[in-house]
Amino acid sequence: MTELDETLLTRTINALGSASFPRCLARLLQARIDCDCLLMVSYRNGGPAVYLFDNLRHRRELLFQRYLNGLYAQDPFCRALSHGLKDGVYSLRTLARDQGMSPDYSAAFYQDTGWQEELGLVFRLPGNQWLMIFFGRLQARPFTPAEQGALRNHLALVRALCHRHWPAGAGPLAQSPPAPARVDTLVKAALASFGRGRLTRREAQVAALLVQGLDNEAVAASLGIGAGTVRNHRKHLYAKLGADSQGALFALFLNHLITGEGERT
Repeated sequence: MTELDETLLTRTINALGSASFPRCLARLLQARIDCDCLLMVSYRNGGPAVYLFDNLRHRRELLFQRYLNGLYAQDPFCRALSHGLKDGVYSLRTLARDQGMSPDYSAAFYQDTGWQEELGLVFRLPGNQWLMIFFGRLQARPFTPAEQGALRNHLALVRALCHRHWPAGAGPLAQSPPAPARVDTLVKAALASFGRGRLTRREAQVAALLVQGLDNEAVAASLGIGAGTVRNHRKHLYAKLGADSQGALFALFLNHLITGEGERT
């Protein structure tokens, strides 16, 4: 993870429970994937789409006048979620083909937005809601499989952050975030002490990189070891910490950070 990525992650963690969290999360994600604009909404099957954040600069009025005023029901992402779409990263082109995008939606709305390419990250929130984060490009430049894979690698981290911020599907956390001036120090200390006393030195190094969103190959490259070795360390550290996924590991790290255990160890 680069220094910029670490700074953005620190700011996002600091924003947990505050109104600035969606904006910080958007900046963290846009540092990982090249896009012109981003939209974040929550959705419940049979209910309205709820606006959370956007940084649209072109035809922004369409979002409020038309999309959130009912047209979201024709969105291929909402249609796919209503039919059991799993958590993941999807291109609009793929869902439009699989779900059958409404001609009216395409001709009378989507073309007006100016978006030429769209990628969506979707996952369940508590309260039987989904979070949909849309990445748009104003040029006809498709999101490559590599870009989609890079975003998919961050799904567990983003999901854990959002579950922490929206523990009941909506509303801020009761827990106040750490003071801004101390957050960078707290995050570094928490990364250094996470798993101390339960993990070997190498397992702790692997765990610290996993909670920063790296996949097995990136962890291997960072530590100069093989991906198979990383997989073995990952299996062992999951067992020792009682985690069954990267998202669960990140949730443990957030607890470690927020409760201040990193300072006391």
